[in-house]
Amino acid sequence: MLEMVIVAVVVGISATLAVPRFGQVMERLKFKTAGRDIVSSLRLARANAVSERSQFGVYFDLESGQYTLFKDVANPGSFTYDAGADSDMVTKTLPGRVNLAYTSFPNLVAIFRPNGSASSSGAVLLCSCADCGTALSVDVLGSTGRVKLISGYSDQF
Repeated sequence: MLEMVIVAVVVGISATLAVPRFGQVMERLKFKTAGRDIVSSLRLARANAVSERSQFGVYFDLESGQYTLFKDVANPGSFTYDAGADSDMVTKTLPGRVNLAYTSFPNLVAIFRPNGSASSSGAVLLCSCADCGTALSVDVLGSTGRVKLISGYSDQF
């Protein structure tokens, strides 16, 4: 009986030590998932542009932590997002502890042409509030429209 009590105490202590670590793991998982969601939205915009032979893009709102996938129907040559005139498809909000820290896209918009290329090369930088040394960068190569997720620390923010 004494051995069972000792085992229960050891398991309890181990569980108590693991709980804070579990919280960190969940925060990191949410952070990486947010980066993958942005990559998916950009790739979906590119795929829609090619399949529908029309411009599609993703607009990044740094202040609200949202990004919007849209069909560029209002003045497609300007490579901008017009909230009233462009056809919004999906608006997503980042989890609470994940921030859109920076984007190098002109007008905060990545637009894909019908041939799959992007309007310009650029990047979106995500920062985790839980671990400020952690950053993810989503890069788009303008000439091909390739979208890539790069993890690691960045000193751009």
